[in-house]
Amino acid sequence: MKVSKLIGSALVCAAFSASISAQEPQTGQVQTGKSLYEDNCAVCHQFDGGGVPFMQPELFGSKRANSPKGGVIDMILFGSAAEGAGQSGFTNEMPGFEFLTNEEIALIATYVRINFENNGGAVTADDVQPRRK
Repeated sequence: MKVSKLIGSALVCAAFSASISAQEPQTGQVQTGKSLYEDNCAVCHQFDGGGVPFMQPELFGSKRANSPKGGVIDMILFGSAAEGAGQSGFTNEMPGFEFLTNEEIALIATYVRINFENNGGAVTADDVQPRRK
């Protein structure tokens, strides 16, 4: 086999592998995302994602979590100050978590987007970086 074909095959495999890992988080990533969610989000949104009536929304079937990635990233980064967030009808204001790293925000966003009856998919640190202001 020619070297160029081997290199081409290796590049295709690497690109395919990267696209799978961007779409399907590994078990360790999900566990870390869950831990970060529990440490930073569960006090308001609850460990089971059920929220608190009239204060914090539940995360089950969340429109924001199932929409394009930017909405959930912005909500984590900027809290209630995120565009469109103030129209929720909930009384408890969500703080921004901009102090978290891009990777940590991506892990939390992924955890929320693949749990609580959501199917929004994975988020990467590269998705988070351009959303920072």
